[in-house]
Amino acid sequence: MSKVRVVRSTVQRFISVHRARFLALPAALIAIVSLVAFRGTPMHSTSGVNPLVLPAGWPMPMVPADNPITQEKFVLGRQLFYETALSGDGKTSCATCHNSYKSFAAGGAHAGAFGDSSRPARTVPRLMNLAYDTTLTWDGHIHTLEEQATIAIQKKGDLLGDTAASFAELQNNPAYAVLFTQAFGDAQVTMDRIAKAIATFERCMISGNSPYDRYLAGNSAALSASALRGMQLFFDTTKTNCSECHNNMGSQSSNTFGQIFSDNNYYRTGTFEPNPIDIKRGGGYGFDTLPQDTNRFLDAGRAAVTRDSSDVGKFRTPSLRNVAMIGPYGADGTVPTLAQVIANYNRGGNDMFGSDSMQIFNKDPRIKALNLDSSQLQDLEAFLEDLSDYTYISDQRFQDPGVAAVTIDNHIIAQDLSFYPNPCPGTATLECPGMTGEVRLQLVAENGETVWQQTMHSDGRLAIQFPDLANGSYRLVLASGADEKTIPIVLQR
Repeated sequence: MSKVRVVRSTVQRFISVHRARFLALPAALIAIVSLVAFRGTPMHSTSGVNPLVLPAGWPMPMVPADNPITQEKFVLGRQLFYETALSGDGKTSCATCHNSYKSFAAGGAHAGAFGDSSRPARTVPRLMNLAYDTTLTWDGHIHTLEEQATIAIQKKGDLLGDTAASFAELQNNPAYAVLFTQAFGDAQVTMDRIAKAIATFERCMISGNSPYDRYLAGNSAALSASALRGMQLFFDTTKTNCSECHNNMGSQSSNTFGQIFSDNNYYRTGTFEPNPIDIKRGGGYGFDTLPQDTNRFLDAGRAAVTRDSSDVGKFRTPSLRNVAMIGPYGADGTVPTLAQVIANYNRGGNDMFGSDSMQIFNKDPRIKALNLDSSQLQDLEAFLEDLSDYTYISDQRFQDPGVAAVTIDNHIIAQDLSFYPNPCPGTATLECPGMTGEVRLQLVAENGETVWQQTMHSDGRLAIQFPDLANGSYRLVLASGADEKTIPIVLQR
């Protein structure tokens, strides 16, 4: 008998005899099990499968040599992206601010950027096509996705996680023992590994199926007549010159596959200006260390990183992909609609700001009045709206996988629960050694609807009979006092 078969047989006997103490299962045995996501789709170790799926014609992005993309890291990173255990309050995850239905943005300003309420708020950047970005954040103070994940987990205003506590919680979860082993070779939980896994997940978040992309691919009907006129305006270097900054990493062509719509550079355009804040509350972004000038009460923008006063108020060119989904606009979210953004550019932006009408001293000289008529403005907006990729925000590969769980034969284990058989024919046994007495149970469908609920008495084990429900994936929510746990199940009669 092979070693694998011996180990599998040992696990089967262990589960059969010691179900209530399954968490004692050693990591060496846990490593043979496979991940099962909340949605009910098994995700086994698939070494060699590349989760970075690029649309036809898109160039291969740069990937850090010390963090190559693997399916196993992608699966772990997806789980960690939605994991609330990484936060100080146990309720917040990366996805809390990066909402999938807002193109993984928040749709507003992040109050107190850098976790300091005395500093100006900045909008949460959307997450898409990050593999092509050469810098991150509005002012470029973060350079890699790995660095960003590390900072966000520990930073006030973001997750503010107690890393010792959260790492211990992950370490004690048998599902994460599997995921870390599959991704990195053993079950050890470290910040470096967490950052690399989340970065791998984010690096694979590619959006490239908008009507504009389909038009480039040969579908002449993908863009409306108005959007086509808007596209011509957008890429007209003598009329609007939009594509000089919102370009494809330098290329201003209108027929370039993989168009990122950002040059990853920094400008002050006068199109939006962060609100002045009271110097007594701490000034702007590190402005107390900059030379004094008339802009000292504002968000310093890029100057907070470079310490160069010529960079005051400059912000990174945002990608325009999915731009119609993520309002309000501007680094501080003070422009309510896309039409207002376009109208302000049409006027040539602002030259003054603040209640004292101070001069914007370093506005980019290329920002000038466009003098487009109302019909042209509508065409330009129609084109920008057709940069929306709705398949991206609904792509199940990037959606919440739910509670981390593993399966050993037909037993599914999540947290300190064990449910079997799974798939469930309607009658099942639940091992819940940490929950005794009155336990409230709810069966929740994928759309969030509670389809069954019951209160039962538990002695550490429950025999459950589900009614005649439709086959599919659900989550079983158990509550005992203030303690609440979730386990994914699949009904299959």
